[in-house]
Amino acid sequence: MEKRPRIDIEKSWLQKVFDLVGFTFLLLGFVYILLEWSNVPSRVPIHFNVRGESDLWGPKSSLIILPLTGVILWFALGLLERYPHVYNYVVKITKGNAEIQYRSAVVLIRFLKNAIAMMFAYLSVISVQIAKGLENTSQEWVLPIFLTAIFGAIIVYLFRSIRWR
Repeated sequence: MEKRPRIDIEKSWLQKVFDLVGFTFLLLGFVYILLEWSNVPSRVPIHFNVRGESDLWGPKSSLIILPLTGVILWFALGLLERYPHVYNYVVKITKGNAEIQYRSAVVLIRFLKNAIAMMFAYLSVISVQIAKGLENTSQEWVLPIFLTAIFGAIIVYLFRSIRWR
């Protein structure tokens, strides 16, 4: 990797709010599991097919994996967003374009971090609901919306990155 300039990319107030919302969703998913723990049966859904239907069941303790994984990913991506000079870019990074390329890439990482956090929070809640028999309809709309948001953000980032080379 060529030597790239190191630039600190400050968070806007809107990005700070989005981070707060994403992490709050994760915490609320975890709190919901804890509050419902005594009401959750011993078997819970641990996997969903592409139609959003539970197709694998496991022990109640596996519910903790969802918010825990979400928190780990949130912090890992939060750490990664501090070092945009180590990312892979589709354009050559120069002193002239580094700030805008870094800013765009960091915004993408922040979006992914918080979208993933919200998805894990949602999965935590819906898993409890399904286990308790309160939710028995498929969640087929969730995966397309999540994937559209994720890949849409990546496509927007790529177009912006190439345009601002």
